[in-house]
Amino acid sequence: MKYQRTLDNIRAGLMTRVQLRAARENASAKQKDGDPDAHEILRAIDSAVAKDASMIFMGFCPNAEIANRLDTTWKAQGICTFDFDESTTQMNTFRNICSGDLIILKKVEKFGKTMRLFGHGRVKTTKEGADGRRYLLMDWSTQDRDIEVPLMGCQSTVNLRTMENVEAEMTPEFFVWLEDASVRHRQSPSQ
Repeated sequence: MKYQRTLDNIRAGLMTRVQLRAARENASAKQKDGDPDAHEILRAIDSAVAKDASMIFMGFCPNAEIANRLDTTWKAQGICTFDFDESTTQMNTFRNICSGDLIILKKVEKFGKTMRLFGHGRVKTTKEGADGRRYLLMDWSTQDRDIEVPLMGCQSTVNLRTMENVEAEMTPEFFVWLEDASVRHRQSPSQ
């Protein structure tokens, strides 16, 4: 294959999310021009783990109303979606989510101060639906309790944070909550 080096770098997790995004755009353009090898690059990117895997604090209540919550549907279907086209910045952030990233479900609790976390899951792969919209296939953790923690950064729906940033700003209780759910998930008989 003429793109073997790129394919090897993708599969080895040697590319950052920015590099993966550029490789996707390049491969998409080549595929449209009729290059059959570009398809392999696109398939590899769908399940690639970025070198700079991150945590994404993701809102799940359109219009900030708990009555509109999407997390129960997402967990039941093993997916995560984002369809707020009016926010180009957030749509781009969502498009940059990669396999291996950790999605933390959040809702602002005390405006400007705290958020409540309702669960988390690891991105298995990215897909595109028949409507052309991107969605994430998820491995959602079992979660039997929520937790209130300090609000990190802005109050947008899709907040990508580096591990260093999370470790510096988050409380010890957050990491206990995260590990407790992960241990139960690994021990679940359905896995």
